[in-house]
Amino acid sequence: MKIVQVSVGSVKMPPKEGNAPLQVIFNTSRQLANMGHEVIILDRKYSKNDPDVEPIEGVEIVRLKAMQARLGKAPRLIRFAVAELNAALFALAVARYLRKNKSNVDIVHFHLTSIGLMVSLLNRGLRKRMLYTCHLGEWQLATERLSLVERIHLLLDPYLMRRVRRVIALNDAARERFVSIGKVKAEAIVVLPNGVDTDFFAPDAEAAEGAQRKYGLVGRLTVLFVGRLARIKGVEYLLRAADTVINEFGCRNACFVLVGSPGFDATEKPISMEEATNFIGERHLQDYVRLTGPLPMDEVRTLYAAADVFVLPSLAEGDPLVTLEAMASGKPVIGTRVGAIPHHIRDGWNGFIVEPGHERQLAERIKRLLDNADERRMMGANSRKYAEEELDWKRVAEKLALVYQGD
Repeated sequence: MKIVQVSVGSVKMPPKEGNAPLQVIFNTSRQLANMGHEVIILDRKYSKNDPDVEPIEGVEIVRLKAMQARLGKAPRLIRFAVAELNAALFALAVARYLRKNKSNVDIVHFHLTSIGLMVSLLNRGLRKRMLYTCHLGEWQLATERLSLVERIHLLLDPYLMRRVRRVIALNDAARERFVSIGKVKAEAIVVLPNGVDTDFFAPDAEAAEGAQRKYGLVGRLTVLFVGRLARIKGVEYLLRAADTVINEFGCRNACFVLVGSPGFDATEKPISMEEATNFIGERHLQDYVRLTGPLPMDEVRTLYAAADVFVLPSLAEGDPLVTLEAMASGKPVIGTRVGAIPHHIRDGWNGFIVEPGHERQLAERIKRLLDNADERRMMGANSRKYAEEELDWKRVAEKLALVYQGD
């Protein structure tokens, strides 16, 4: 098959940080290429020095010329409008490319609503070859908890879903909502969770020791969070849980490390560094909470290796890669009952499931694992076993190829 994966047009491929849609696009593409398929990733030209075509790990990254306005620090709605304009400009370039190459394309796979919607409208003849993976976690939130920007996305999403051949949902709960709320035909939806590179993310004692020295974690029990410092990720509940663990439960040898930046795109409700540091100061947590900001993947990998417990307290999710990366790194994972997280965490086997927004329950589960080294080791070993057997990108790509080949 000749497969075209359409990137998001705002972050350069291949990804250097943990942007989930880009990780999915690149990792499934390189595995599909290894299987003998011809795979192209369409991305934007971000500078005049970017080559038109760049072969990487068997995949051709085709970089298209498309104007791009800068987001800056404008108010949220203006940033949203600029982001959508940029997506539309990239989508026009994608549509032109597909018109020129339509006779030589078997699959066109989208990962962003606005791009997929515009291209499907401009290339109607290719709709039977189009697929769309929905990465939006907001589908799980009640409408009264959504902002105007989030509601716009969820209004447009079903319109795209009803115009492509197949929709890929990351979990069963999302699939049910696509059907009940989006009015998408159930037979058009396939559930296919994300994967992880089990060679790159793996237990590594040497990397762990290096990270412990670098971040002052030697002799500490480390609780790690990796993700955007956004409200939808439940960061405020994690900070409150840290306060409980340290100041009420008295776990003075614990250290919470939060990796990530405030917000990801124009639609986010971020938690600012000032807001987070003010809370940390008020609760006297300066010696117990580290805010690293965004880090490259190589550095994040070492922190997974150094951690004792991984926590993702999200209010909504699709299928977060960070939980899978932590499992591949051999760590027990505490996550909320949202998205695909309960599909991967078997409560009491490789981690714990807590209710979203319940910082007390989160704090209690963290303390239990901090207090029980044997349980941490057992759950971490189970996480690694599960990742190797079920989550490797090769397995995911094999399943994706079957979806491509289906009717």
